[in-house]
Amino acid sequence: MYNPNNPSNWSWSKAFSEMEKTVNQAELTQQSINHIAGYPGEANGVFMTLSKSQQDNVYEILNQIL
Repeated sequence: MYNPNNPSNWSWSKAFSEMEKTVNQAELTQQSINHIAGYPGEANGVFMTLSKSQQDNVYEILNQIL
């Protein structure tokens, strides 16, 4: 049965648009974490010192924002 919401039935333009949205969100998430962490170029900022549950909370907040 044809389902227009199934990714395999998307047009190329919709597929590329969705991919662009996903990549943009990933880049914004990474930039936000870098700013939160005070990222100096190594993985030793504030974010890395957070516990796993605190890191998950940061991701959850970012997902709601982005």
